[in-house]
Amino acid sequence: MIRPEVRAQIWHFREVIGAVALAFLFVWFFISSYGFMRWVALALICASLFIAFAAFQRARFAKAGQGVGVVEVDEGVVSYFTAFTGGQVEIDTLTSVILLPATKGSAHWQLEAAGQTTLNIPLDAVDAEKLFDVFVSLDGIETERMLKQIKQMPKSPVVVWRKRTLALH
Repeated sequence: MIRPEVRAQIWHFREVIGAVALAFLFVWFFISSYGFMRWVALALICASLFIAFAAFQRARFAKAGQGVGVVEVDEGVVSYFTAFTGGQVEIDTLTSVILLPATKGSAHWQLEAAGQTTLNIPLDAVDAEKLFDVFVSLDGIETERMLKQIKQMPKSPVVVWRKRTLALH
């Protein structure tokens, strides 16, 4: 039997484990092949390591998902719903993403969009890991900096991303 906390960690990093396992398979393929197939194996090793890196970032972003509310990302819209409140923000209209420190409960993402109501989403909301794909798609976001801020949990609000605006003069 595997202890529940070990099983939870394995499940949390399952994408990373799978990508690294594929990399080892392709290393074996690289060692045992010749000519053109060796180059194919090398390309597959690089691709699987790239996937492992992306999966590791995604795993660092994801939390337990036991918080209040549910996050949904569909058709370019981020939705957050609880029993009493909720809201939606269009991804294309986002102007800033701010990490708010925990005052009661968990820390929150504050999504601000032009002409829309500000949306606050707890880091540990159900399916909050879907926000990783949204944030990575934002132009100019520093993913590693964002992941460090999540880990450190700052004492004051931190602007993780702000939309670049061009000055006319």
